[in-house]
Amino acid sequence: MPEELCELAAAEGIGVKFAFLPKPLLGLYDSRPREQPIIILHNNIRINKRLLRCILAEELGHHFTSSGNLLAFARSDKKAIALKQERLAVWWAVQHLVPLNELIAAVNSGLFFTWELAEHFNVTERFAGTGIKLYYEKLGLKFLDMFRKPPYEAT
Repeated sequence: MPEELCELAAAEGIGVKFAFLPKPLLGLYDSRPREQPIIILHNNIRINKRLLRCILAEELGHHFTSSGNLLAFARSDKKAIALKQERLAVWWAVQHLVPLNELIAAVNSGLFFTWELAEHFNVTERFAGTGIKLYYEKLGLKFLDMFRKPPYEAT
């Protein structure tokens, strides 16, 4: 288990356990009044450390950014609310696992490909790609400018 994320869950009073979840769920955050919040992770991701780290971070993101029962929203006419809360949780996870300053440093050190960044940050390629896309959406062209090297000047 990813130690830093488990410590954060414990500090927030969130239980974490493994179980078999229905497709397509890989993780689930459940918070009810007067009960301990819990994150349930699909048993099949236990052996994939990168995927486990990403899913656990996203479920923690729900704790810090969402409210209500997302499954109830997903099964009703309020799917837009569920999608918005899902996006907020992913954004929290991206900022936590791939901090912008560290992403910039990694790219400036020569890591360019998504698979290289995924390996560097110990996340899945899909998560790394999503992170780059979200940073681009949130910061626009300013984000790309941070990676641009100064133009070559003839002497």
